[in-house]
Amino acid sequence: MHIIRRLAAITLLVLVTGAFVATEPGCAHPYSGKPERIKKPRKKKRPPPSEDAAAPTEIVWDDECRTNFNDDKKPLRRHEKDAEAMAKQADGMLLQAETMDGPARINTVIEAITKLKNALKKDQFNPEATLKLAIAYAVVHKKGCALRLLERLNELQKMEEVSRKAQLAIRRATKEPAFDGFRKDADAAMGE
Repeated sequence: MHIIRRLAAITLLVLVTGAFVATEPGCAHPYSGKPERIKKPRKKKRPPPSEDAAAPTEIVWDDECRTNFNDDKKPLRRHEKDAEAMAKQADGMLLQAETMDGPARINTVIEAITKLKNALKKDQFNPEATLKLAIAYAVVHKKGCALRLLERLNELQKMEEVSRKAQLAIRRATKEPAFDGFRKDADAAMGE
């Protein structure tokens, strides 16, 4: 009986305390009452652009390239599908690099260049890999190498087995914005 009295006393204490706490203004429902007004942030004036930032920087193109497409080596056996797959991977890398800045962009373009060089080792007459490599070199301002690859693309038109693909690649290259900085030279290299 003694235990029952104690439990009843504890229960009564809990109920009274709960009723008291529920009537306190600090313990109201979180969405009760009027909402607080939020102050609008003030618009800050942008500082005027500095004279250094206003002047666009001129692109410096590298005209050097150590490429030799006309050596006397015997052509290797072509692995066209492997080269196409590698060219597509490198194209994805170049697209990804467009969204990046700084060292991350440069590293991604260098990886794409390496992938495209390996694609051309698999199939040295692949027009798609040749065009993508020219684009990658243009992105990193290697004008000389890009022009040599565009000349190579023009030469590939003369090969019967890749002539059609080379013509399509040249058609795309004439509209490629990566070559806009040296469009006249690029068109001349492609025979346009």
